[in-house]
Amino acid sequence: MKTSNVSTVVISKIKHDLDKQLSEIGRDKFHGASIQHIEEKFFKTLGKAGSVGLSELFSQNDDTPKMILHNGQKHYFKFKSTSKYLTLLGEISVERGIYQSNFSNKSFCPLEAKLRFINDYISFGSAEHIAYSTALMTPEEFVKHCNKWALMKPSSSTVKRVTNYVGNFLETSAFFDIIHAEETTIKEAVTLAISIDATSILIKKEGWRHATAATVSTYDVDGNRLNTVYIGRMPEKGKKKIKELLEKEVEAKLSQQNFKRIVCIADGARENWLYFRKKYPQAIHITDFFHVAEHLSKLSELLFKEPLESKAWFEKYKTILKNELNGASKVIRAARYRRSLFSKDPEIEKEIKYLQQNRNRMNYFEYQQNNLPIGSGVVEAACKNLIGARLKKAGMSWSNEGGQNVLSLRALILSNRWEIFWNYFLRSHFPEYGT
Repeated sequence: MKTSNVSTVVISKIKHDLDKQLSEIGRDKFHGASIQHIEEKFFKTLGKAGSVGLSELFSQNDDTPKMILHNGQKHYFKFKSTSKYLTLLGEISVERGIYQSNFSNKSFCPLEAKLRFINDYISFGSAEHIAYSTALMTPEEFVKHCNKWALMKPSSSTVKRVTNYVGNFLETSAFFDIIHAEETTIKEAVTLAISIDATSILIKKEGWRHATAATVSTYDVDGNRLNTVYIGRMPEKGKKKIKELLEKEVEAKLSQQNFKRIVCIADGARENWLYFRKKYPQAIHITDFFHVAEHLSKLSELLFKEPLESKAWFEKYKTILKNELNGASKVIRAARYRRSLFSKDPEIEKEIKYLQQNRNRMNYFEYQQNNLPIGSGVVEAACKNLIGARLKKAGMSWSNEGGQNVLSLRALILSNRWEIFWNYFLRSHFPEYGT
């Protein structure tokens, strides 16, 4: 890379602009408000100098001999043309050489062939900033943020293009195979917990449908959560893709570590337990304690007319359920006794049936003795933080592809995999690029 004179250009630009600014601000009084004004000026000045330096760097590395070989054909220099590029330092303009062969009217730009920018416009630095940010906020929010705080000022359409480009790349790449081979599990991990849950989102032309979140977490011997991998998928028939991704994550963890216990945690949804029983029959199956407590609360309200009696019964048997050996059986016996005092009530029967169906997954005293998680809070938080916080804002509706791009990128951030992914992204575009 040719870099001569770049530092001179940058320093000259900084000195010129700072000298001018310092002469102006010297007339101001020294206090916090004036310093904020100066901070903003210095930030823009340094950014502008950097963009001038980038322009110089691009120009120096744009060789323009009379003839070059491209795809085995001779291409001849025709003219120089100014083009704009979006960078972290803002949009820059560069005069670059344009070539053509004698056998085609299609132009070729050696500089852009070297840069390989997205859409021949967006630098990889700005693309990372955009993709990471739109996993956290809407394109419109990000544009406003940039207009206020950043040097680059992308349009909303550019932001959406980048998000879709990077998201589609992730969806079709071999990234997860690579990371499963490279990632290691913390040696203190003794428990592997697998969870799955769903939340409704609005799909264009289809209405409200279930998007799914899954998590794979590791815990140490004291029950402290060490790490979580998050997976989010848009609505799909049979949840085929999320199950495939979940199983690959579990398989990768099991290949790295001999876990003392494997745990499957979910609410009482029948489809989840049908899946877990079939795929992980040897695992410890736990129905989320807090979901069970919600059903117990509803049951107490049905069994007692007086709110104080209802609350007292609920608190007593919630404690028994959680903290006593064979707590589930004790709760069910107590509920059956109270039911016998009433004429048959379908709502009471429904809640007791829920407890009976989940009885074997409600041994919370034993689970806690072994420092196992008893709640599906991690995956429920995933439904809220991974899916809901980004995809369920007021007025939002999604295409499956657009929503999946955002979910996939957001899951990388929550799983602490972003840096590894972006290095993979760069290496895929530049095989010669080192780690």
